Amino acid sequence: MAATCSFGGSGRAEGSELPRGFAVRIAPVEDTMLFLWWNLQNLMDTLPNSGPRDVDFVPEGRYRWNSPRYFAKLYAVGRGLAAAAGGQVPDAIGVCEVENAEVLDDLERRWPPEWRLWRLHRDSPDGRGIDVALWYNPERLRVDSVAWIHPPDTRPTREALWVRWTTTEGRSLTWLWVHLPSQRAPSPDARAEALRGIMASLEAPPDGLAGDLNEGSSGPLGHYLCGAGMQPAPWSGPAGTYAYRGRLEALDGVWTTPERGVVLRGTAVPYGLKKSATHGYRVRGTFEGTKYVGGASDHLPVRILVHRN
Repeated sequence: MAATCSFGGSGRAEGSELPRGFAVRIAPVEDTMLFLWWNLQNLMDTLPNSGPRDVDFVPEGRYRWNSPRYFAKLYAVGRGLAAAAGGQVPDAIGVCEVENAEVLDDLERRWPPEWRLWRLHRDSPDGRGIDVALWYNPERLRVDSVAWIHPPDTRPTREALWVRWTTTEGRSLTWLWVHLPSQRAPSPDARAEALRGIMASLEAPPDGLAGDLNEGSSGPLGHYLCGAGMQPAPWSGPAGTYAYRGRLEALDGVWTTPERGVVLRGTAVPYGLKKSATHGYRVRGTFEGTKYVGGASDHLPVRILVHRN
């Protein structure tokens, strides 16, 4: 039987960029965990060492990707993660569009030293070499099981990452981190079909799901998730995480399975977000097309508060 989903308002879109050095302070709550999610828009090194399309991100490639640009991006991403965390040590950080373990090592050197997080990552078969990766706080979460899941019957692409933790209270928490097919996929059902195949590998829907879904909650993907017993988390802050033709699009999403007793709240953090009267919303990413503009990512980071009843 299909679940009843509530698609409430996603919050008011903010029109200002976070000022230099800005960080929203979040008061820590003992029984609430802080998760972050961010699509890092091709966080690649400068070497041709991954998939066949990795050659775009070398000094001679179409993006003219060199060491100064790479290290400037690492610095901007590190600042963005710290701003999204709001002065707390995150309990988990999920990211996508990262190339390899060496890039993740470099990023870790640019975030607050008190973030002593452990990492889950493996190289995916994606043609660009981009992966989904996860950090978690071992003082708050113990990993019991991990699975990297490739969508079935598709060309080589990035894998989803499923993890089951035990919390400090001894409770189980399952989570799925995904980067679903882009909107360039020929079928409007491409994302729903990919996630259906991923979820078929699981014994039950996860307590929480976060990622770049490349689709809002009211399309085929949202209808599939509702039928699977999940609901979108309440949302605050900017109404979307990606700017297209001056409008914010809700491409990154957070979902939960209510019957599992986990309460989530998502917030898009306006890091790099600007609004003008003539051009509408813009997220300052690293590139606009192939033009280098020097920002962290063309997606906004997402802050997720996780409470277990």
